[in-house]
Amino acid sequence: MNYITPPRYLYRRAGRDYRELIFFAFMAAALFLKFFFLEGVVSGRVDRHALSAAASAAFCVITVSLLSLCWRRIRLPLSLAADLLLTLLVLTDVLHMRFYSDLFSLHNIGLSSQVADVSESVTALISIKDILYFADIPIMYLYYRVFRRISVHPFFRAVTAKRLVCMLLLLAASVGVIAWRVQSYDRKIRGVLRSMWDRPAVCNNVGAVTYRLADTWNAIRDLAGKRRLSQSDIDRTRALYEAQTSSFRIPAGVFGAAKGKNLIIIQIESLQQFAIGLRFNGREVTPNLNGFVRGASFAGSAYNQTSSGNSSDAEFLVNAGLYPAAAGVAYTRFAGNSYEGLPKYLREKGYRTIAMHGDKAGFWNRGHMYPALGFERFVSKKDYETDELIGMGLSDGSFLRQSLAMLKNEKQPFYAFLITLSSHYPFNWEALAKRADFSIEGYRGTVVGNYMSAIHYLDREFGSFIAGLKEAGLYDRSVIAVYGDHTAIPRWDAAALSRLLGTDLSKDHVWRDMQRVPLVINVPGQKTLPVSKKNSFGLINLPRTLALLLGFDLRSGFGADIFDDSLRPVIFRSGSYIIGNVFVTPQNKSAVNVKTGEEAGFDGYGDTTSLAAETLAASDMILEHDLMPRMHEKKEAAK
Repeated sequence: MNYITPPRYLYRRAGRDYRELIFFAFMAAALFLKFFFLEGVVSGRVDRHALSAAASAAFCVITVSLLSLCWRRIRLPLSLAADLLLTLLVLTDVLHMRFYSDLFSLHNIGLSSQVADVSESVTALISIKDILYFADIPIMYLYYRVFRRISVHPFFRAVTAKRLVCMLLLLAASVGVIAWRVQSYDRKIRGVLRSMWDRPAVCNNVGAVTYRLADTWNAIRDLAGKRRLSQSDIDRTRALYEAQTSSFRIPAGVFGAAKGKNLIIIQIESLQQFAIGLRFNGREVTPNLNGFVRGASFAGSAYNQTSSGNSSDAEFLVNAGLYPAAAGVAYTRFAGNSYEGLPKYLREKGYRTIAMHGDKAGFWNRGHMYPALGFERFVSKKDYETDELIGMGLSDGSFLRQSLAMLKNEKQPFYAFLITLSSHYPFNWEALAKRADFSIEGYRGTVVGNYMSAIHYLDREFGSFIAGLKEAGLYDRSVIAVYGDHTAIPRWDAAALSRLLGTDLSKDHVWRDMQRVPLVINVPGQKTLPVSKKNSFGLINLPRTLALLLGFDLRSGFGADIFDDSLRPVIFRSGSYIIGNVFVTPQNKSAVNVKTGEEAGFDGYGDTTSLAAETLAASDMILEHDLMPRMHEKKEAAK
């Protein structure tokens, strides 16, 4: 007796033809494995959330469900093409992770010109094992070729009502899984899918494909919202830009005061003004910063002008001289733009320009943005010996120690931009508490208490760095600027901060005045600097200020220098501003003195309100349409 059933007989019977089901099940499994392995690559940088796999699996089900509902004659080429496209995206992300420690973003398509510069490096990143990502495509095709003729029925069957209902149910369930995961993650960290401040973290929380969909949606939304520019729009933007930059004056007594000196800028994570000079239980919280302030040429404060980009917005204000993006984050949306900021300007003047940070190069898209700003070298976490980690990256102690060793060997003059990290919110990193050696009795377990401990640790390492600069002879050969990137204490913890400072922070004007960060500049041989007494400052005032000290008349961006005595507003992303000591909120038509709380009369600020709105609009226009080269066309022609 023959117990082997002939294949043609097996598949000839109605309801027993599983070839198409096997084809799409294999395709879904293969795609899932690719996304799973991609998330595994990302997991080398960021912990993976278990539900990310569920979101990726749901997308695979959606893909094959939609393909199975297409006209049967195009199902095969569509399936192979879709698989190839998704595989190329996966491999792009894998290579991007290997080179940048970050995922690819559609916003970075404008950086394609950089590919030629790193083509050899990219080629070196490709492994023979990467071919396995494409292995399922020929297997699927061969399976179709071999099994399509073993039955009288077509390999791909017509869409029936039963199939339609089943696929729609699968689609609904899969979309529900993805939507639930996205919403739960976005509730946990508000705005993260829009700002994309850490793409690997987003990927490993919502899944590789869901990250890609969110990134695509952001790019489409930004493109759709980008209106076409007319020549009159460009002319109007350039007129306002030139009106502002032409109003800048070269101050007497400070221009070139540090000619030929190095420039070292230290951006300190979450350093807020109230921490300077603060004593707790008889101890100074920041003794080394206090000492630096006492000996500095200028020690003041700046109002926090950052938006959703936080630390990256502070960097952008200082290095580009432009305001944060109106939507999203400039660092993640506009890394393909051309800039005429401080790093590029100094580089053209013969300075070595180096950015240094103990975090991943992909965080805030720095690996792409720094070259666009004009930095010729970016020293990130992968370039340091990771001998001590605190919180999100290399400890400030290790970062500053290793950075100092690099600067000792750097060709001079140089511009070094250093960004610290350990004092990052929520300030309660276990390793940080052990190294801080600062009693916070009475505030233990609170944000304010943890913050004091974190800043005390930063202060100790800052003191060691300054001592190292002096020992190496770099202190007297460098202009050193130190500032806090943004505020630290959220308003919901204002009561604890009020108790610490003995100040009632429940009043709006007092809280607004508290939103300041230290701004300290030391110039060798200059005991004091002739800073304007009538103006308040923001970080956007720093690039021109420092350029003037080095002997350069930088006229790029919207920030005047701190020596300029013309009354100018400090403009915030919301459209509000501070002029002198008066905080003006156009939305509420209010003007309040932040020192006294007295009403200042909103009607008297109409011209300044219009100027603030026009300035933000011009900055947005320059960013959205990459107009900075247009702003400097006449100047370049004159040269």
